[in-house]
Amino acid sequence: MKALSLIHMLARSPVFSKVGKEGLASLLEGVSLIRLERGQHLFRMGDAAAYFYLVQSGSLELYRPSYSGEHKIFRSMEAGDLLAETAMFVEPCRYPLSARAGLASSVYRLPRARLLALCRASPDFSIAMLEGMAVRIAQSLNRIDLLTIGNSAQRLVAYLMDLYVQQRSAWLTFPSSHNVLARQLNITPETFSRQLSSFRKAGFVGGHSPELVLLDIEGLCQSVELPVPDTNFDNAEPMAHLGSSLFDCCNYARQTLGKG
Repeated sequence: MKALSLIHMLARSPVFSKVGKEGLASLLEGVSLIRLERGQHLFRMGDAAAYFYLVQSGSLELYRPSYSGEHKIFRSMEAGDLLAETAMFVEPCRYPLSARAGLASSVYRLPRARLLALCRASPDFSIAMLEGMAVRIAQSLNRIDLLTIGNSAQRLVAYLMDLYVQQRSAWLTFPSSHNVLARQLNITPETFSRQLSSFRKAGFVGGHSPELVLLDIEGLCQSVELPVPDTNFDNAEPMAHLGSSLFDCCNYARQTLGKG
């Protein structure tokens, strides 16, 4: 039963959807389930990496320690997300980020050796992996461009506009907490909150976390001297293809559990 559930979860990934059930079953040889308490580490940056992971439940934070002693959180991983699968192709293989449980979590541990064997056996799967990596490289370049926008207000509005185009609605749902988003946008949490409050006072936005509604998109963009996005959603694309999180480059095989 566990194997069938895992195969189903993997099959819903954009990359693993190209692999037949027999190939997916081969990935599960040696799989194990790990349970983590809140705050417990799954792995630390620099650890030897012999496994990649699939989150069954809970939430994990990917972060790096900074020189100031604080942790820079790159993104939060939730049920259905894969962790560290891209790192499996580096030699020597070490984890580039640390992962710790934000909540009590359960995580499937899958052997690196099985993933490499599947790549050798399936050219279509290998090409799908390469395509995903190439997309993430382009996203990373675009993300650098976003993060070098002149000031914090512009970075925040640019991100809100990207969510607007992705979610195709003026009602936005943030994928992470304000603190995580602030750090991803290179803004202090205090500045993030203060900027949102100023937008509310000006009548540009409304709503409450985790949702926010855009009341005056044109006015919001003009206030920070950014162009208004194309509201023809059939033609518009998210600015810089940022994905559901500013740092989706850490994981490109995002699952769609619970979304249809």
